[in-house]
Amino acid sequence: MVGILVTLEGIDGSGKTTAARILEGRLRDRDVLFTAEPTPGEIGRLIRKEHLAQDRGPSRRMEELFLFVADHAQHLYQRIIPALDRGALVISDRYTDSRVAYQGVTLQDILPEPIQWIRELHRPWSVDPHLTILFRLDPALAVERCRTRPRERFEHEAILTQVARIFDRLAQEEPRRFLVIDAEAEGEEVAERALSAILELAASRISL
Repeated sequence: MVGILVTLEGIDGSGKTTAARILEGRLRDRDVLFTAEPTPGEIGRLIRKEHLAQDRGPSRRMEELFLFVADHAQHLYQRIIPALDRGALVISDRYTDSRVAYQGVTLQDILPEPIQWIRELHRPWSVDPHLTILFRLDPALAVERCRTRPRERFEHEAILTQVARIFDRLAQEEPRRFLVIDAEAEGEEVAERALSAILELAASRISL
């Protein structure tokens, strides 16, 4: 694979999806695949349906994890790997780290080490990003931002605080892969910082 994989991560309300839209405009003259997880495909639709379910028992939460994993596998082999093989830049709004962070919270009373367990579930077959941009935002502010839309299950300060801690842990454990951006800044400023990092990575890969 000769392409570049960049992933955008952060808690709900952190502005990464807005940044992705801005990046799409800035990079329109390049061979770029902009994509996201969960996908809009059949499995992704099942995941969104799961988010509406009232039953949040252990079996339902484990089922949700494996739906995310199945969606990721389909996404990876049908879209991401072919794009990387042709040398494209792939930018994904959410990727495996979101699974580790969010399901690491939902499964903490089911699995003894959910973070490590989810990582090991992906390790043999998934593709590691060259760069992960983490949009860091105070969970209280993130919840305020989310008030402008119908609230989803994870959009509560207590949950997002736990998710944010896991994202921070992942960034600390892999500082060479992660770039942490202060997402409290204006959207254009945040996107420009992300763009600068992506272009720097692309230039370094060309020079190798």
